[in-house]
Amino acid sequence: MSEHRSPRVNKARMADFKGQAVRLIAKVLSIRDDVAIVEASDGGEVEVKLLKDVTIDTPFIEVIGQVVDERTLKMMGCVKHGSDVDRKLVNDIVEIWHDPKFASVF
Repeated sequence: MSEHRSPRVNKARMADFKGQAVRLIAKVLSIRDDVAIVEASDGGEVEVKLLKDVTIDTPFIEVIGQVVDERTLKMMGCVKHGSDVDRKLVNDIVEIWHDPKFASVF
């Protein structure tokens, strides 16, 4: 079952998951052609290589994607989160996810 796990990450945690599927909740800053620049919950900027014909029409999205490198995700899917996301709360959840004290939960 662990092969289907997609941990939540912020920009700082992406380098630990190169080649793996992750989830990144972020604010969309710009979209050009097949690339979106988003701001992760920790304030870091991430380049997202978009799926063909994907429509992003909300300011906040969750990208399910494969980590290409420490600043790039290749989108596998997208969940729209509307226009109001508490990024501090999202970042706290990301950090709890990776805290060894909570390993049995996640």
